Amino acid sequence: MSKIYEALRRHDQSPIAGEPSLPPGPAPSHEDDFFKANRQTQTLFRSIESILGDIQGGATIMFSSAQPGEGKTTVCGSFAATLAQNFGKSVLILDADRAHVLTHHFGNSTEITFSMLEKDPGAILQLGRKFGPTGSISVVPIGSTPGAATGTSMEVTEFAAAKKTLANRFDYILIDAPSVSDVSWAPTLGAVASGVVLVVQAEHTRWPVVLNSKEEFEGNGAKILGVFLNKRRFYVPDRVYRRV
Repeated sequence: MSKIYEALRRHDQSPIAGEPSLPPGPAPSHEDDFFKANRQTQTLFRSIESILGDIQGGATIMFSSAQPGEGKTTVCGSFAATLAQNFGKSVLILDADRAHVLTHHFGNSTEITFSMLEKDPGAILQLGRKFGPTGSISVVPIGSTPGAATGTSMEVTEFAAAKKTLANRFDYILIDAPSVSDVSWAPTLGAVASGVVLVVQAEHTRWPVVLNSKEEFEGNGAKILGVFLNKRRFYVPDRVYRRV
């Protein structure tokens, strides 16, 4: 039985027809394991692309969660890697998470602020980490804009104005936002984005909690693109599910 399971597992990891394969490279470090392109984020990109296909300029996608610990930073970083590495997109990450994990991972020695980004987004693009001839990831930590624990309408308005300039320079703008239970401004900022992806840890977060967060975003005018089920366990190989 174990040999059959192993064969199915290897088959499940085979490339998807029509999808670009992951380029070969050196073995990733332990840190890189958290932010690498994968099949799930490729599927997420295809779904988002079909929903936001009519947007002119760079699309702004916000990643958030109902509560801390769902893995939205990991999903946001992996999605950025997929966009840059597999699809050659220029990506800007606005790192609004308090720990600024993505800034430490994808950033460089040059300290970049949001005010610098507003004045010269082209220079920020050049400082980004390169992935092939066209792909890149640039990260800018944002603290007081859109805010600490409580963002103001003026701060959100300023970001909305800057978004138009950034969309002319970057293919995608990703926002790694804190969870809804962490800050009060997350749903307000979500309304400025093209859409919101709610990250939910499988078998961990109760559905009423997720539904309440969804309603908070929608109540502020945000568009929910979908829910990303993180850390999902496949008790039966996916290829078997497809045949049931």
